[in-house]
Amino acid sequence: MQHPTSDSTEKIPLPADQGITNGLKVMSYVRNDSGKYELTPDFLWQPVSVVNHQAWEEIAKKITAARNKVEAGRVSCLHYYMIANQMDPGLVAQYTGQPRWKVWLHLVPFIFNRVPADTLRKYAAMYKISLDDLRTGRLLAPFTMTNNQE
Repeated sequence: MQHPTSDSTEKIPLPADQGITNGLKVMSYVRNDSGKYELTPDFLWQPVSVVNHQAWEEIAKKITAARNKVEAGRVSCLHYYMIANQMDPGLVAQYTGQPRWKVWLHLVPFIFNRVPADTLRKYAAMYKISLDDLRTGRLLAPFTMTNNQE
């Protein structure tokens, strides 16, 4: 099979590297021997894989910075889970059915410690963590593609 932009009849080798797909199938268009495009369950464009790896590295840096802020007592654990799940206060507010300004306040540690149990349950359910982990500020590792590759 050939790369879609290739004009030659030369077949290109399929890559062995799974990249960030972690074994999941990715479909690509390739030109078959008769010159028609067909789908193949292989990923044939390495630049996309490189860019995705760089994006995940940036996300990992943000998560580490958020963990450090929580451990330093500058923000509540809600900040860490928000960053680890690639959310902002507006999105958290939409998911939990509360005003954005309340979510912003809950990022402050001493205010977060006074958040009602019902609100904490919403946060815990949204982030799929236990209420106890949220109350105690236990920071669980987020699920990312990079965690699966190790």
